[in-house]
Amino acid sequence: MNRNLSKLLQSLAGAVVLSMASLSMAATYDYDFDADENERGGATLSFGGDLTVHGGLLVDGAQPSVVAAYAYLDSGPKAGLGVCKSLRSTEGDNGNWCAPASDDNMQQNEVLGFVFDAAKKISTVGLHGGHTDLADGTDILIWTDSATDGGFKLLSTLAGKITLNFELANMAIFGSMSTFYSNYMEKYHDIGTTSANKLYVAGINEVPIPAAVWLFGSALLGLTGLRRRKVAV
Repeated sequence: MNRNLSKLLQSLAGAVVLSMASLSMAATYDYDFDADENERGGATLSFGGDLTVHGGLLVDGAQPSVVAAYAYLDSGPKAGLGVCKSLRSTEGDNGNWCAPASDDNMQQNEVLGFVFDAAKKISTVGLHGGHTDLADGTDILIWTDSATDGGFKLLSTLAGKITLNFELANMAIFGSMSTFYSNYMEKYHDIGTTSANKLYVAGINEVPIPAAVWLFGSALLGLTGLRRRKVAV
């Protein structure tokens, strides 16, 4: 093999492997880890510049209250993204619900909205209960703007996650719902609602890079290995 071609293949193979590694890392949003590193809320949460998360509260018979600052990263074992609902408590103590160690998981009528800067193919969404594992078969209500699988879906958890495997730019994940909203979803969308009383979004994974790309990189490395073997002989 021509020595210049061999060097080119080595460089190209290295670039492919490096690009695959960087893309694989960028394709995971680990909210459980992020929260332990920096628990926070009360301000818009952005991740990597390509994802913004909003917190929302469904109010019976009224317009939902959606405020970016309501999304909250809660630390501790088996936590992640939740909803702090409001900067002020409704219990008369004027407490800050977005302060650390407050009521920051997703509970009844709370929702998280995920807005990507472009369509992403999402493979799975990891979920926790209230600092506990979610039982397999827990129902999770989501909404997406996917062109092929959009609208409301009720997905079941398995090993702490729900599986999507389709492209979307906007997604909502709902906590449990009051009777008002449960009846609404059943009547107008013929669908059930989230069965978990407490919920955290632990992370989001994009679909890995297509296998063909990995094979291409391996093939290039194989060719450079062939060159080395011939030289050795």
